[in-house]
Amino acid sequence: MSKISSKYFRKTRNLHLFFAGCILISIVFYLLPISDCLKWTQWFRENNGFDVQEKEPNMEYLNSVVKEHHEKSKFPYRYLTNEHGELVPIVLVSAFFRDDDARDTYQEYLENGIRVAGITAYKSFPKQIDDVSEDKYHHSDGFQYTKKIKNWMCCFKNPGQYGLSSNTHNLANISESDFYNVDEEPRKEKKYDVLYVCLKDHGDKCPRDGWNAINRNFELAEKCLPILINEFGLRVLAVGRTGCGLEEKYGDKITTTDFLPYNEFQDKIRECKILFMPNVYDASPRVVPECITKGVPVLMNKSILCGTKYITPETGELFTDEHDVKDALQTLLSKKDKMHPEKWWKKHYGRQRMGEKMRDFFNTCYPGLLNNVKEVYF
Repeated sequence: MSKISSKYFRKTRNLHLFFAGCILISIVFYLLPISDCLKWTQWFRENNGFDVQEKEPNMEYLNSVVKEHHEKSKFPYRYLTNEHGELVPIVLVSAFFRDDDARDTYQEYLENGIRVAGITAYKSFPKQIDDVSEDKYHHSDGFQYTKKIKNWMCCFKNPGQYGLSSNTHNLANISESDFYNVDEEPRKEKKYDVLYVCLKDHGDKCPRDGWNAINRNFELAEKCLPILINEFGLRVLAVGRTGCGLEEKYGDKITTTDFLPYNEFQDKIRECKILFMPNVYDASPRVVPECITKGVPVLMNKSILCGTKYITPETGELFTDEHDVKDALQTLLSKKDKMHPEKWWKKHYGRQRMGEKMRDFFNTCYPGLLNNVKEVYF
């Protein structure tokens, strides 16, 4: 048999098999009762695709049960409101379920027509977290977040590395930290050159493998601080690092504090010239917009999970480690007096702008669900 004949035979055979399969499936659906066909279709959608989210929202359930969950900040859910502060029938999963109650709540929301979307706001979620400071409960969780939930607000630069794909998911680069407005408070006298934030772990101890130490990358901070302080002569404010050995190393060149209440912390930001951000395992760096909106530029680790979208020549500089931080810092210091990060922020982010963007995203995900809603907020 010639090569052409053999190739033609294989193509013909494949077509015959394809049509035979179609006929067989048709016969099976014809013979089965309609109710069984619907059950089979529903089973397939629930077990081999995203969870069905098509029921009409139960508004009584929304304004009673969901409202109570919202008031209690039920973990790991985030709740959304419209421009009038009224709950909308959409909730976000922001981290792994820690118990059966959270998982059961997910199913209960769907049964009552509450749409469930995802948001990347906790370390590498929905990808497994492997750093030593994290509990291992999610290793045996079993819930397939990226296969069950189709719509995601995703801040990762490379979503595919975390199980998310624009080919199969609806993705929007939206984070809670996008919603800050420019700070309108009067500027304060600058008392510090650099701000670094890293709270303590386990009470008054400062373990190198603690949750905050790893999340705020204290290991890299310790390698960079001699450069900032000794080589550049900068005055550093380290929030949360009292009694962790920094005072002994740097004396009056560094000021340390314990945890600060929110308003007091915001005032401290206003007293600083630069934010130092060595963090890597951070998917919700709210301190970054808190600084940019106050006119404080940022020196940021380019390996951070989320947040590099905020860094432009107008707002800061990126670095990798202690080997290139000097060059990035030199560039930032040479231009910081001419920078106005808050002006850049006002053009790209802010509460109303992002409220409309989030409304538009969910209008695409759930057509008709948000009729008469102009803005959606956390």
